[in-house]
Amino acid sequence: MRLASVYVAVVLIWSTTPLGISFSVESLDFIQALAIRMWLSLVLCGVLLKLFGIKLSVSRHALLSYALGAMAISGAMLCVYWAAQVLASGLIAVVWGLAPLVVSLYAWKLIPNSGLSINRLLCMLMAVWGLYTIFAQQIHLGSGMVIALLVLLLGVNLHGLSSVLLQRLQLSPHYQAVHPLAQTTGALLISAPIYGVVWWNFSGPLPDEISITSMSAVVYLATFGSVAGFIGYFYLLNNLSAATVSLITLITPVLALLLGTHLANEILQADTWLGAMIIMLALLINQFDQVRLIFYRLAKLSVNKA
Repeated sequence: MRLASVYVAVVLIWSTTPLGISFSVESLDFIQALAIRMWLSLVLCGVLLKLFGIKLSVSRHALLSYALGAMAISGAMLCVYWAAQVLASGLIAVVWGLAPLVVSLYAWKLIPNSGLSINRLLCMLMAVWGLYTIFAQQIHLGSGMVIALLVLLLGVNLHGLSSVLLQRLQLSPHYQAVHPLAQTTGALLISAPIYGVVWWNFSGPLPDEISITSMSAVVYLATFGSVAGFIGYFYLLNNLSAATVSLITLITPVLALLLGTHLANEILQADTWLGAMIIMLALLINQFDQVRLIFYRLAKLSVNKA
């Protein structure tokens, strides 16, 4: 039951994250919005560590685990925030939904006994078709949107590689599991100075006026998107396979598209919707066994309760 609750919470958090990112860059540049978010998250994590008496491990495995987590928190998130200046939040969620396929590809190469079936290869080709449909539409709208999509795809790859490498580390001999809160804090500690360097070199002073929308979005993303979301994510990675965790991204694009359309009045072209549907169909086919297993367990639970 705890796993199911965490899973649902992460789905809801990740569904609202793209929209929160779009709102946060309303009056801040993408580096400022992301850096402030992560620094606030680090402070909150430090308070929680003290409150719950959790120690930050400095073992070799723990430090490597923090570094791998930072790959997603710093590298991948910088790509997402940069792309959010141009792309609609719903489109970001759809492209981010490719994570299960990316994870499958990296797992095939990096984790022993992780095969890549014909079914998954066909799903990847279908996803590429969906991406091509989206890219073709964005080319008509401007080269800047195409570059933003490519940067976003880089972020998806960094996120997927981080997930698989963390799973591979957990399979190594004598590995000791790192508490999800400690994992999040450690990854944020490594990421914090990176954001400072990036801000110093590529951003400037804060604007004279920061909108309530931007600050509210940054606070929401710091507390839920980063602290609660990352703790839940690392907790799931400690207890489920990377492929099962990445199933979350099959659900979030649909919710994110609806939120973006109704809350931010985002308008997506017909070809973009078509490409999104093709990608989500590919993800559904790719994760069909996982989806079927989840529905089977839910049905069994309902029968037992009855």
